Amino acid sequence: PPPGDDSSSPVDFMKEESLKFDAVSDLDRFFVRLYEYHREQGFWCIVTQWVLELLCLAFTILFSGFFLLFVNWHGLRTAKCGIAAAEAGTAPCDLSKEALYEHPLQPLTFYRFMVVTYLVLFSLYWIFCFLRFFTQLKETLEIRDFYHTSLCLTEHEIQTTLWPVVLERIVQQRLCIVRHLSAHDIVMRIMRKENYLIGMVNKGVFALPLPHWVPGVGLTVARGPQGVRKRLFLSKTLEWSLNWCILQYMFDRRFSIQRDFLNNPHRLKKRLRTFGLCMLLLSPFLIIFMLVFFFLRHAEQFYNHPSSAVSRRWSNLAKWTFREFNELEHMFNQRLNASYKPAVEYVKQFPSPIVSKVAKFVSFVSGGLAAVLIIIAFLDESLLEAQLFGRNLLWMAAVFGTITAISKQCTADENQVFDPEGFMRYVAQHTHYMPKHWRGAEYTIRIRLEFEKLFQYTGVMLLEEMISIFVTPFILIVLLPECVDDVLQFVQDFTVNLSGVGDVCSLAVFDFEHHGNMKYGSPCFTAKDRRSNQGKMEKSFLSFKSNYPNWEPDAKGKQFLNLLAQFRMR
Repeated sequence: PPPGDDSSSPVDFMKEESLKFDAVSDLDRFFVRLYEYHREQGFWCIVTQWVLELLCLAFTILFSGFFLLFVNWHGLRTAKCGIAAAEAGTAPCDLSKEALYEHPLQPLTFYRFMVVTYLVLFSLYWIFCFLRFFTQLKETLEIRDFYHTSLCLTEHEIQTTLWPVVLERIVQQRLCIVRHLSAHDIVMRIMRKENYLIGMVNKGVFALPLPHWVPGVGLTVARGPQGVRKRLFLSKTLEWSLNWCILQYMFDRRFSIQRDFLNNPHRLKKRLRTFGLCMLLLSPFLIIFMLVFFFLRHAEQFYNHPSSAVSRRWSNLAKWTFREFNELEHMFNQRLNASYKPAVEYVKQFPSPIVSKVAKFVSFVSGGLAAVLIIIAFLDESLLEAQLFGRNLLWMAAVFGTITAISKQCTADENQVFDPEGFMRYVAQHTHYMPKHWRGAEYTIRIRLEFEKLFQYTGVMLLEEMISIFVTPFILIVLLPECVDDVLQFVQDFTVNLSGVGDVCSLAVFDFEHHGNMKYGSPCFTAKDRRSNQGKMEKSFLSFKSNYPNWEPDAKGKQFLNLLAQFRMR
């Protein structure tokens, strides 16, 4: 039946999915839980992780509440302690009296009201997470029993057994009564929603008319009316919003695309705008939480390793651009981690001579001053408490050390080999991403800037994620509703119903007959609008076959492999 068809079928496998030992009402969820159990390395690792996440969330809420409500920042700045108290001839300060409010809610100002509201909202969220813990615990115990009884894997064996081996055992269980599910079928069910998002990003469905200066915006992928450039934007906040508004909403309980989802674009637009309005109302509280969370997570790292602020990471947009169809998260992370070092080396190919010389000078001066302070500490560490220009020498040593570490990161490596083309080739071997206009132009500033939009400074990424809390509501309310027709058209054009699997993205099925690209070795030719961009489907097929060597593709897939083998023999 076509996508969204609610008519009954004699092979309505969704109503009678079952296991040998118990009934399973939702095979998708069951397979996802099986995968997550393996990825998290067993029961006790999962429980430990959940408990620690609850404790981290509770600590973040309590920490932010204490510092936003109880701390008297003005009193803290004016308090005289240690040497300052001795010089002033006053008794040593008691911080509990000098820097803490006795009655933090009096008077109840607008600021304090907002902080209390923030604490109430996130406390309710913590209670929700706490209650969900027990629900998930019951499900996890069921998964543990399945691993032990049906797959014959102990907790220790799970930690050392590769996922393809586990998946082979799951395949042998024959969990679907309609037909035998292959490894490909099970992975498609695990990644049913993710495959649609990968396809939409690949086809530029979410291209938005955003200016280039918006933090986190990607490359130009299309042009709208009057030549307006459309760029991709996919922060973590927007990704969560798309998941709630579209991916979680589009399927019914039988894993088919809802007919109302396809036929009622106005309802989806209303859903996006409503969600955007809710996000706008919650954005002040979200930004408080994000600021505190990022501070707690990265402050120690930045303090002990100041150069980490100018280290780089792949952006969220880059991750969804690189990720392939049916590529599970842990496999994708392995590929992404392997690309990190060559990506860093590629960026190092473009040092600014002026910046490098200035950074070397700054490093020389600050390093020398820091060295003098270290020598003073060896002579008499009490000298570090001496005041100079209103600051003690220990504070100055920390500042000079930080400046030295950051400036060294900006200094060009004298032993660096200039080979941007070679390093880009190494990056592409792992990311499988190499736009046509990058080839032969790896040494240009333009390509370097485009590359750096995907491979960003850690500090910049954190800042962009916080800014996206305010940008995302604008996108959901104003820009994204204009893309609804494109979203629905993509879902309609790239959805196929498979017996025993349900509605899935047809690009993830590796359907060469309908989506093949002969430029990437496909045995079939199809129109450009039916193909994936940059041969993503063909690359995904090869990666999947490499990860699951025992999987047998269909006739077209085997023909594709034969053509590639013949090409290699030439």
